[in-house]
Amino acid sequence: MPDTVPWDELGPAFYREWGWPGGTWIPEHLAILGPTGSGKTQFMLTAISERCRLSGAHAVVLATKPADNTVTSLAPKGWKLRRSWPPDYGETQVVFWPPGQSLTQGQEYAKQRRAVYDFLADLWKPKANIIIAYDEIAYVENELGLRRMVDLYWREARSQGITICASTQRPRNVSRQMHSNPSWSVAFKPDDEDDAKRVGEILGSRRNYGPILMQLEPYQFLLVRRRTQDAYVSKLTP
Repeated sequence: MPDTVPWDELGPAFYREWGWPGGTWIPEHLAILGPTGSGKTQFMLTAISERCRLSGAHAVVLATKPADNTVTSLAPKGWKLRRSWPPDYGETQVVFWPPGQSLTQGQEYAKQRRAVYDFLADLWKPKANIIIAYDEIAYVENELGLRRMVDLYWREARSQGITICASTQRPRNVSRQMHSNPSWSVAFKPDDEDDAKRVGEILGSRRNYGPILMQLEPYQFLLVRRRTQDAYVSKLTP
């Protein structure tokens, strides 16, 4: 079992290293995996907000759920919530939340797909120097049908100065690019052993990490650095 380290100790070390391997700035993607209610969205938003505070990074969270109190809680903290893209000049921390997911209006999916496609296309430029966070990347890939665009981002975003922070509750339904491209991964306790094996594979070893994941307590997570396979258990309380 990896060492369990309080986040007030592990967090500062993580922020020093994430995106700065060896002291040089290089975009490093981050994958976050866990069931609904596990704490993955809280971790994602905490990590990005602190990264912005420490380094002045620009960031945008792509929100696609019909409602999410954790995401809306960013507004009082200086983040701008926008239903359309692009944001106003000078807005460097933005939640882009295009309307969609209506159960009675199929056209809403098409509108949301177009909005997300245009958003990703607009950000794809040299020296973008931005963090793009997906609150549910499986939804963007599958329901919106944008897997080819997402795969392009996984493969080549670093060369554009883009850091991906991708969250999902469905490890079965994500592109294999999410297995190989993140430099860092965070995983909460999966729903069952089958999911634990799949999440373990994304982390780097289903044999090593699958059993560990099933032992995690509520809100605990496993943080793994792919290059070194350094792994720690920590916790962020709601």
